Amino acid sequence: MVASPHLEVKEEDVSIDSTTVVKNRAPTVIDPAEQQHGYVAVKTPRSQGRSDAEDSKINETSDEDKVETKQVPVTELFAFADSTDKLLMAVGTIGALGAGMMRPLMVVLFGNVITSFGSSSLSSGDGSSSDDVSPGINRAARNFTIVGVVAFITGLLQVYCWSVTASRQSKRIRSLYVNAIITKEIGWFDVNDPMQLSSRVADATVAIQDGMGAKMSDLLHFSSTVLTGIIVALVKGWELTLILMAVIPFIAASGLLARKVIGSATNDGILSYAKAGAIAQESLSNIRTVHMFNAVGHFVEKYGVALEGATGAGIKKAFAVGWGTGLMNLVQFLMYALGFFLGAVFVARDNLDGNTCTGSSCYDGGRVLTVFFAVMQGAMAIGQAGPNLQAVYSASAAAFDVFEVIKRPSLIEPTNDDQGKQLPQITGSIDIDNVRFAYPSRPDVDVCQGYSLQIKAGETVALVGPSGSGKSTIISLLERFYDP
Repeated sequence: MVASPHLEVKEEDVSIDSTTVVKNRAPTVIDPAEQQHGYVAVKTPRSQGRSDAEDSKINETSDEDKVETKQVPVTELFAFADSTDKLLMAVGTIGALGAGMMRPLMVVLFGNVITSFGSSSLSSGDGSSSDDVSPGINRAARNFTIVGVVAFITGLLQVYCWSVTASRQSKRIRSLYVNAIITKEIGWFDVNDPMQLSSRVADATVAIQDGMGAKMSDLLHFSSTVLTGIIVALVKGWELTLILMAVIPFIAASGLLARKVIGSATNDGILSYAKAGAIAQESLSNIRTVHMFNAVGHFVEKYGVALEGATGAGIKKAFAVGWGTGLMNLVQFLMYALGFFLGAVFVARDNLDGNTCTGSSCYDGGRVLTVFFAVMQGAMAIGQAGPNLQAVYSASAAAFDVFEVIKRPSLIEPTNDDQGKQLPQITGSIDIDNVRFAYPSRPDVDVCQGYSLQIKAGETVALVGPSGSGKSTIISLLERFYDP
């Protein structure tokens, strides 16, 4: 038998005691008449008229209570990764970054082709244009082929490695989460609804796997595209690039605002679905009773009310995502208008009205298109990264409660056989000495206010008292569902 800090187990008796000093202790009275029949009536202090069921009732959070959105750091999503997962993430990251660089590089090759056409004598009509254009076109074709092969390899590594490691880590998190739940002390379930926990296993872990797998790899992919596109544009034409980039801060500001809205909506949605799942599970597990009392309509209405929170959270999230997508489209067309207009101005400055620009900094058709589409690739990648960033934030919000459950140790460890006192012989005597106890869900209400009782081995004892006097509580303490 495992001994608690306040539960003393001896060879001749079992003793529950408390070191807390209790004022106005109510004595235990045993009726001699009833003792002759082998039963003992025990009069115990009342707990302010509250029943044991009320004392152990799970606290329900009011809908008006404001729940602060909590998230784990993104790096903590991978707290349960082993060495194999770390290797897969490293290779997948290299693949994602490499795959993200391919589109800006293709823009460079496209610009070189335009430059080859523009610098040739194709329009001169002297018949030598084919020889002038062919070397540049052939070189561009070879480069396109090389970029295509590299894009295939890096894309394969990105998707495969991140998908495999997300599946492995998600499986490990599910296993640890379920193990942490079933090993918690009974008092923990007084303040955590078991029916909501089962729904959270499915909903939260799916969101975590989605955020740490394909969405994370796509986020790295598009981040690489943004960085590479801006670098290429600055190298090819820094003046035009800086002007086009003037609209990008608006994208960043909208992303920061959307992050807070998305995280809050995700957390609210998970809580609402957990409550609705608990109601559905309760009604289905007691379906005969529901039909007997004709309570089908009641549970349907109750389930619908629980889903209203999820609906509101979904609307909030959809508005944030839609608002961000609309802003991306607006920025895209503004950049089209601004880029082509300024590109024409720079080409005219360097090549028209008798101006002849020489050197690598001169603007021509190929350079303008390279700068414009490189910046466009970066801007579009920011928009494409938005949904993936949303998934990562959602995973961070969903992981908070799951990781808190996993990391919290059980106050009464049921799987450790090395703790406690091993008795060679137990006679069965029980000694309850000055026990004071309150349920975790109602810590301000003392159910046991200085209990004392001795029961000898072989003696039959009946605990008699009004509702809330602690009869079932004493049995729960003896079974060590709780520690006094």
